Amino acid sequence: MNKRFLLFVISMSVILFFVNQYFTSKKQEEYDAYQQKQQIVTEEKKVDHEINVKERTASAKDLPLFQAFTDINEKQPLTWVVACGNGSYLSTSWAGKWAEVLYVNGKAARLVKTDDHFALYSTGGTPEIDSTYLPQMGMHDVQVVSISDDLSPLVILGEYDEGQLFFPSYLPQANGIVLYHLEGTYLPVGTYEKRSGSFSPLSKLEHFADLVNYRMEAFSEEDLRKQEYFVLENDTMQIVFSNLGGAIAEINLPFKSENDSESIVLPIGFDRTIDKSYPSNGMFPNHSYHVVDSSGQTIVKNPVLGGYYPLLRRGIEKDSGYPPHSLPPQYYAFNTISEDPETSQTFYKLLRFDDKMIQFEANFPNRRIIKTYTFPEEGNDAPYCLNVSVKVEGDSRGLWVGSGVPEVELISGSPAPIIKYSTVRNNKPVVEKLSLPKTSTTMSSFQPDWVANSNGYFTLIMDPLTEVGVGFQANNVPGNMDPSRIVVIDSVHDLYPASKYPGYEVHIPLRRSSQPMNFRLYAGPIEKQVLEKVDNTYTNPVTGYNPNYTQTRSFHGWFSFISEPFAKFLYFIMSFFYSATGSWGFSIILLTVVLRIMMYPLNAWSIKSTLKMQELGPKLEKMKEKQKKAKDPKQAQMEMMAFYKEHKINPLGGCLPLIIQMPFLFGMFDLLKSVFPLRGASFIPGWIDNLTAPDVVFSWGYPIPFIGTSLHALPILLGVVMFFQQKLGQSQNKKKGQLSDQQQQQQKMGMIMTFIFPLLFYKFPSGLNLYWLSSMVLQIVQQWYMSQRKLKPSKNSREILVKPKKK
Repeated sequence: MNKRFLLFVISMSVILFFVNQYFTSKKQEEYDAYQQKQQIVTEEKKVDHEINVKERTASAKDLPLFQAFTDINEKQPLTWVVACGNGSYLSTSWAGKWAEVLYVNGKAARLVKTDDHFALYSTGGTPEIDSTYLPQMGMHDVQVVSISDDLSPLVILGEYDEGQLFFPSYLPQANGIVLYHLEGTYLPVGTYEKRSGSFSPLSKLEHFADLVNYRMEAFSEEDLRKQEYFVLENDTMQIVFSNLGGAIAEINLPFKSENDSESIVLPIGFDRTIDKSYPSNGMFPNHSYHVVDSSGQTIVKNPVLGGYYPLLRRGIEKDSGYPPHSLPPQYYAFNTISEDPETSQTFYKLLRFDDKMIQFEANFPNRRIIKTYTFPEEGNDAPYCLNVSVKVEGDSRGLWVGSGVPEVELISGSPAPIIKYSTVRNNKPVVEKLSLPKTSTTMSSFQPDWVANSNGYFTLIMDPLTEVGVGFQANNVPGNMDPSRIVVIDSVHDLYPASKYPGYEVHIPLRRSSQPMNFRLYAGPIEKQVLEKVDNTYTNPVTGYNPNYTQTRSFHGWFSFISEPFAKFLYFIMSFFYSATGSWGFSIILLTVVLRIMMYPLNAWSIKSTLKMQELGPKLEKMKEKQKKAKDPKQAQMEMMAFYKEHKINPLGGCLPLIIQMPFLFGMFDLLKSVFPLRGASFIPGWIDNLTAPDVVFSWGYPIPFIGTSLHALPILLGVVMFFQQKLGQSQNKKKGQLSDQQQQQQKMGMIMTFIFPLLFYKFPSGLNLYWLSSMVLQIVQQWYMSQRKLKPSKNSREILVKPKKK
């Protein structure tokens, strides 16, 4: 090999080695510099994150925290407590038992209520917890206050996002109270439990829920005065729009009257009471409003007293004895809602307004929203319907529209809200009922055909006609935040406390599109014929589309799955009699006659068995005495059964008709709670004004326990009839001779039931009392008739008695 070539190869190898080493070292230096830079960036990010968390974490001195002591001289510290209004304090648990008394700011605070980890103390007055409702959309900062081992308060930042609580820094090491900032102060909104790592809103703490007083971000009086109202009205609806949110503030349904005989909505006791005693809350609309007259001119009109049913909650006006409450605009129907509260609090500009259409516009920094409301072209073929169009130009992310909160309808003394939704499964339409949320429930896996928010007799159906966002959300609205109109009635005695009647609102998400999103809103009664009329109007025979709004109808009651067939059967008979008499009260009475005729053989057999038992009473007593002394109880029991069989009597015969009637009784009960035509139906004006509510003879102001503020006569009449029935049975028994022990026990039980049934039926609907009262009267008549017939000997028996024997 050539030496020069060998030297060249070695030289190049050495040179390449050093060049490689040079560049490798440079690369390592660059990598090390990059790593150092990344470490610096990470440290900077960590520092920035810590600074951000620190800035967002409230100082303990900014929170309503106070040190609590075991002695009035404040020398022995025990823990820290959170002030929650009206001299009340919330505390987390510490080692040992709950102290019965704490001393805060020199005052004694006594223990009011506790749960597993939290307690409420009060220095006097009415214990309460000032709180607020956490926003259900978007992420919001909260402060979690816990007590460290050295008895000092520890504040940890939390992030509340769609019902979940997250911690950007570190987890609390003890139970804590969660606070949310509202209008310059921090309010307790829930609790954090270390063991489960879960957040519980105050509404879920059973011991505290009834003491919570919810607050909302208030509007200034100036903003409220800027609010203007506009009305569109047809034969079935009065719709009140506000320029605040460009949304629906009121939906009022006209009552049936001499001037409007076509309406099917009737006034009930609440309407008459509010019009008479609280007229400021019976004005329709609530405020002066703009309307287009017959000449096309826009004029201002003043509200009138009564004449309408308010389908939406409208707030509480002054001069009602109850604190005034302005309806927050986020509860307006078809207001646009986002995580930013200002979205629902924006004033809209009126673009167009005539007798059938109104249009609003709002300009935001990143979007423009146009809302258009029109009555359907179908007119009377689409009663209680409104077409809504929402167009969003620009950023449409995170926008929702709401249904509004339906007014309370008490059915047998209790509210009956229901949320239903329609969807398609296996190419078939399916309607399902949603469990009512305690706070909020989001359905995000499908797009519903429609969602119905009902209060028992009325419903709000939001039906997207074009593609919108996926899913929907149902929210619980505490009664303190949006009170029902019924809270003003006898508010001095808190007859209808606002906290007892929460509302529910449905939110439907908007799609990210600049194209208009169209909805059909049905806001009216859950009445079969009306809903069928709307379904038929919008059914498309070509595509097979059917809104299927009739599926919003529900049968209410614990045993509705059993009683529904009986209720439908009873309503079929009642409808037949109503078409002939025009009175639902007479229809109920005639219904009982039909049922008595249908069950006459069974009742006759039962009465015969009872009368036979009365005749054989002395013999039965002797056999029972013999049975007690018998050596073989089974043999004695068999002889007793043989005796029953020989004389064709059934010891349980008297109970069988009552058992048979129970499904019909439950069916009638559920029928009165579920069928709209019976709501407000009067039988005897001035006494029985509503068959779905208790009858009222007269009322008074101060509530009496159990009885309330009114006297109901039908349950008392029922007790009188039952007492008369028992006396009739006793008189028949006395004619047979000495009563047996069993007969004496039956009489005692009967007298007890005479007092129990009126108490049980006292607050039941008058229609149910009328049904049962009619049935009892007919039973007495049948019982008296059969007893008289048995006492009176027949013609053949008289011949046998007088005919001499042959020798």
